[in-house]
Formats: sequence, C-alpha cells, structure tokens
Amino acid sequence: MLPARLKLITIALASLLCLWTVPASALDAAANASTDNPSAEAPRPNVLFIAIDDLRPQLGAYGLDYMVTPNLDQLASQSRLFRKHYVQVPTCGPSRATMLTGKNLHSKEDITHQLLGKWLASDKEPDSPETFIHHFKRNGYHTVGMGKISHNADGVHDGALELRYSWDQFLRCSNQLWRGQELSHAYADGVGRSDPKRPPFERLDLSDEDYPDGQLANLAVEGLKQRAASEEPFFMAIGFFKPHLPFCAPRKYWKMYDRETIPLSPNPDPPADVDQAFLHSSSEFFGQYLSPEKGGVGKRLSDDYAREVIHANFAATSFVDAQVGKVLDQLKQLGLDKNTIIVVWGDHGWHLGDHTIWGKHSMFDRSLRSTLIVQTPDMNSPGVATDGLVASLDIYPTLCDLASLPKTDDIQGESFARLVNDPNANGRDAVLSYWRDAISMKTPHYRLAVHDDGKRRSIMLFDHRVDPNETTNIAVTHPEVVAQLMPTLKRLNDDYLPVFE
Repeated sequence: MLPARLKLITIALASLLCLWTVPASALDAAANASTDNPSAEAPRPNVLFIAIDDLRPQLGAYGLDYMVTPNLDQLASQSRLFRKHYVQVPTCGPSRATMLTGKNLHSKEDITHQLLGKWLASDKEPDSPETFIHHFKRNGYHTVGMGKISHNADGVHDGALELRYSWDQFLRCSNQLWRGQELSHAYADGVGRSDPKRPPFERLDLSDEDYPDGQLANLAVEGLKQRAASEEPFFMAIGFFKPHLPFCAPRKYWKMYDRETIPLSPNPDPPADVDQAFLHSSSEFFGQYLSPEKGGVGKRLSDDYAREVIHANFAATSFVDAQVGKVLDQLKQLGLDKNTIIVVWGDHGWHLGDHTIWGKHSMFDRSLRSTLIVQTPDMNSPGVATDGLVASLDIYPTLCDLASLPKTDDIQGESFARLVNDPNANGRDAVLSYWRDAISMKTPHYRLAVHDDGKRRSIMLFDHRVDPNETTNIAVTHPEVVAQLMPTLKRLNDDYLPVFE
C-alpha cells in the first residue's frame, strides 16, 4: 500500500493529466458554447455624445496655448482630435439635422431651424430610423438625452419631443427659470436676449449651477449613476449651450484670462478681392444685443471692444469645458470609461471679428470648421491628431461602425472609422457646406465657394497651404484651379443650387 502522502501526490498528478487529455471535441463544444451565449460575449460599448453649441476649434488641444480648456484637452490627449472637421450648415438647426440623420440638404428651403420638425414629423414610427440615436435604440441601447441635441433647447417641437422616437428618456432640469430656447439665450436671471436688449455677455459672481449648463452637468452626472446600475448598454447625449450668445459665465472663468494678452483675430478685415455677397452684417450679434459699437460687412470694431467680446467668448468656453469635465470625471469614477465611445462635437464655428464678422452664417473656414473629438476603448495611437478631412454628415455611419451596428441604406455620410483607428488614413476628397444662395467646398488644400442667386455669380478661392486664414481670394488669378475643382463641386451640388447644370 502506498504511503498516504505519496497517494495524494498520485491522485493530484492523475487529475492534472485528465485536464490535459480533454478530447478536442469537448474543447470545440466549449468554444462554441461561449460564442453562442450572449452573456459570454464582450459587452457592447456605451456611447456618450456631447454636443456643444457654437464651439469652434478653440481649445488648447488645437494648439491655442492661451485657451484654458484642461478637460477637453485631457480628453483629446487620449482620443482622436480631428483638425479638419466641417459642418454642412453654419447654423444650429440644419447642422444638427444633417448630423443626426446622416442626410444632406435638398434645397435652400431646408435652411431653417425647424428642419428636423419638418423631416421627422409623423404620428407613426418610420420604417427607417429617424436619427442614429433611434437606430441605437432599436438595437438594444437605452437612450437618454438632455439639453440641446436637436435644435430646440428643451427637446420639444410643437408640444412633443422633437426626436419623438429616439429617446427612452429625455431629462430636464428642475429649475423653472428658463423655458424653451431661453435655455440657450437667457442670462442668469432668466430674462431673454432681446427683451430688453442687454450686452452680449455677462460676468457675475455666481456658481456654475446659476446657469443652465451647470445644472445640465449635474443632471448628466445623476443620469450616469442610473446607467451604471443597469446592464443595458446606453447611448447618452448631452447638449451644452455655451459658448452660444450671450457669452455668460461666472466671473471665475473670466479671471482665467488677462484681457491685455488676449489675441485679436488674425484676419480682421475682409479678404482681398472678395465679393461682399460672402460677408454679412452679423445681425444676431448687433441686432439682438446691446452693443456700444456696430460692425459687420467690412466695418471693424475697436480693438478694445473686440478684445472684451473675445474675452467673454473665452470665458464661456472655459465654463463649458468645466462642465464637460464633471461629466467625464463621473464616467471614470463609475468605471464606465473602460467601455464607452466618447464623441465631442461642435455644431459649427463662429467668427470672432474674422473678416469683420461676429457670428456664424458664412462660407468661410471660421464658420464651417468645428471641434470634433472621438475616443474609443483601446483605440490605436490615442492622442495623435488627424488631418483627414471629415464631415458632420459622417458621424452617423462612423458610430455604427465603432459600435458594430449595421448601417441603414438611406444615410449619405461616409464612415471615418478608419481615421479613428489610424490617424494617417485617408479622409474625404471634399466636403460640401451650404448657406442660402452659396455653396462652399473644402478639399485637403483649397476652399472654393460659389454664391449664385440666379442673377449673378461670385466665386472665391483660397489656398490653405499658404493662406489658412483666407485673406486673399485667388479665384481670378488662378482660374486653372477653379476649373479643376468646379466639376467636383457641381457633382456634389445635387441640385441644391439649380443654376448648376
């Protein structure tokens, strides 16, 4: 008889040998079982989508060392920063409509803030998803919205949700001081922008929560806590309001900047040889707010007043950066950052005196280029920016690819998931943008814009390799470049301007 200790060793060795002699068929069955069992699959990624109103690429991450945007800069250092992201329309409603639906404008009549209401108005759920949020909902995601995602700041159009089939939940702040669009436009006391007219900014010794964005950040934090307690994947969209006019922010954000060192626009005058049809009077800024000076259409403001307004815009940008930081901190504290796709998107740019314009609504780069940051779990080369050309129209198919969802047949955007995975991949050959009687086309090197109201045509062309600030229109001196680019513009026009044949 074996000694007790030797017997135990023998039994242990026999057990190990059994482990190593499992039949191949049994191993295959185990592998197939884990594949067929949904609970054994890797969890689907959550999506946190953050829209920021009027946020041009004005962050430290874009190389502007005078900006105080530590939270968005930190995110960019772990994400893919897009240096050449362009919107389809330089105004809130239509820009968001094209982004959410992945569909382009059909005509000049589509340039209205009520575009989504017109496109999506239906008492019956459509066969095709109304937005990519709706598409995620249909694919098993719990969808939560808050703030300005579509055009209306409270998410309501004609008494119903503007995106009526997209949301499982749409959260609202309990504070009743602001209503409807005044969430975007109001001052701390809830009074709107035009009754009576006030300055286009506000600096008071207030807390973050004395403005809608501060309350919105708190709402998002609580929403993330609720989602963390659920096993359902979520799609959460948060729409921050600043730095939309008026540039309101607590005084502490103003104190982050020394006004005397704030840079003025590098291109404060209209481009040489440009038709005034491409300029505008900045009617929102000068018409709806109390301003001691008037500018627009070739008329500059004094440097002192221009610097004060820019200071206000910077403060509002730092304010919203802090709110984004609260949301991202909560995401990390809950451990949700390990399996969440994060997108930060600005709905268009904004002129801070560039070309004498104070606003959007132009066919220049300042109005059409905006912030875009995308982060995915375990992404390649995080923190490396890309110069690949992309459009807001492309966000829908890109999110489908990143979340491994099927793409619907009716979307017109092109996925840029390849750029998320590889910053050196190729982007688009061209991006088209629209504003009333004008079309603007961005290529990797040029911007070509055409204004045609059916009576006369004006063209402007800029070579961004030597003139990134678009200071000199070279359409007349370089007709060969216009001739080279025009066929692409005509092809992409798709009858938006019927004068193109």
